[in-house]
Amino acid sequence: MLNVSFLKNIGNFALDVSFIVDKEILVLFGPSGSGKSLTLRIISGLIKPDKGFIKLNNASFFDSANGIDLPINKRGVGYVLQDYALFPHMTVFENIAYGIKKVSKTEANKNIAELQKFLRLEGTEGLYPHQLSGGQKQRVAIARAIASEPAVLLLDEPLAALDYPVRSKIRNDLIAIHKRFRIPTIVVTHDIEEAFVLGDRIAVIEEGRIEQIGSRDEVFYKPATRKVARLLAVKNIFDAVVKKVSSKGLAATVESDGFSITVNSKDNLKAGDNIEFCIRPEDIKIIRAKGEKLKAKGKTGDKKNIISAKVFDIQEKGLVHTIFAGISDDDYLFQINLPNSTYRRLSLKKGKKIKLSLPKELVWAIPCRSADKQTFI
Repeated sequence: MLNVSFLKNIGNFALDVSFIVDKEILVLFGPSGSGKSLTLRIISGLIKPDKGFIKLNNASFFDSANGIDLPINKRGVGYVLQDYALFPHMTVFENIAYGIKKVSKTEANKNIAELQKFLRLEGTEGLYPHQLSGGQKQRVAIARAIASEPAVLLLDEPLAALDYPVRSKIRNDLIAIHKRFRIPTIVVTHDIEEAFVLGDRIAVIEEGRIEQIGSRDEVFYKPATRKVARLLAVKNIFDAVVKKVSSKGLAATVESDGFSITVNSKDNLKAGDNIEFCIRPEDIKIIRAKGEKLKAKGKTGDKKNIISAKVFDIQEKGLVHTIFAGISDDDYLFQINLPNSTYRRLSLKKGKKIKLSLPKELVWAIPCRSADKQTFI
């Protein structure tokens, strides 16, 4: 288990983070300049924090209170950079071998052969980095990091420089590597899809602070603040007033911008409370157009949270279409992401009257009200 808690000031920027990574993949997610890569550099030993500690199980990498600061080569950290950092004058075999600890030549050759097979690098051992594709270079960099048998694996934007089909394959490689070696792993990324696919847990970081850390579903579908919801592209974030609370206190009817819906909440809400709630754009359903028969839904939340709206605009975004819909003629309130097949079936166009369903179980009452009320588009 990796236990991290440190402070580092660089000019006007302060990085102040604390988290624990077990034998899992923790994704450190946030915008550029938020402190993601700096966090990895500090854990690896490339940069010394001002104070705090970095511990792996019972061993300390760094502890300002006790004067401990292990050098990089004593920390047992595998570190993969975005630009691969392969040695250009070394072959694939030599690059991987560089990370192997002092073992017999026979055992080293066996380990390298296993890694090459595992990462689909067979037949490349005699090639130099300039003869490799981007995906091959990244797999060599990963193999070199794993060959050192690290206690911790750090990956800094490992897929950012790769084409989409290659990224998808290497994401699967990273998941397979983690299942095989089961070591604390931290992946830095600003790509939402990558964070969702790779992360057992996700830490959202901005301006040097961790805004929320938790399981993938907790962070993506239950953001702790409006800021986290914005960073994770929730898009549909609303201010509302509580009108009525259920007898058990588990649900509340709220009113916002001319519409009323039911939301789930673990907070002790009462009538008159001001709250924020959100729903991801892929979770809003378009259930019918004006004049079409409404099919009965199996969930009462679906039946209650139905809103009449109008299509303001449509944007094609590769595999999905984003529908901008509103309940007045002034502006849109909702963004809905539809798979292309669903979009084609609905035959939507600007100005068309539609019905929206906001399933109650997918609407989240944000527990912490924040000062940040910026609309994130």
